[in-house]
Amino acid sequence: MRNEHKVLDRGLKLTVLFTLLLAIYTVLFGENNIFKYFDKVETRNELISQVESLKSENKKLQRTIDYLQNDPFYIEKKARENLGLIKEDEEVYVLVNYKKPQTKDEEPEPSNQTKWIDKIKEKYQEFKIQ
Repeated sequence: MRNEHKVLDRGLKLTVLFTLLLAIYTVLFGENNIFKYFDKVETRNELISQVESLKSENKKLQRTIDYLQNDPFYIEKKARENLGLIKEDEEVYVLVNYKKPQTKDEEPEPSNQTKWIDKIKEKYQEFKIQ
């Protein structure tokens, strides 16, 4: 009886040892080991930080959009600049750069600036398309 008891104790100890070694191996080297877990936790924290940053930026942009759509002074300024609109009692003076007359030997300089009337035509076409 004593020998049977020793055999059962030895078997139980080996089973516990094997189970413990298997658990340690799984934690350290298994598919979802502890190192991968910590990497995933770090990635999760970075993503949460990015989400918070994007939410903050989104709120700022939304406030800017609301301001730009509802501020009458800004809307008037943009209408004047981009569309060339004026009030009834206003006069517009267009300043044109004076260029010296060209001689036959000189090539005309290409102009990188678009004329104001061309800008108005472009804006009109954009609004017409919409």
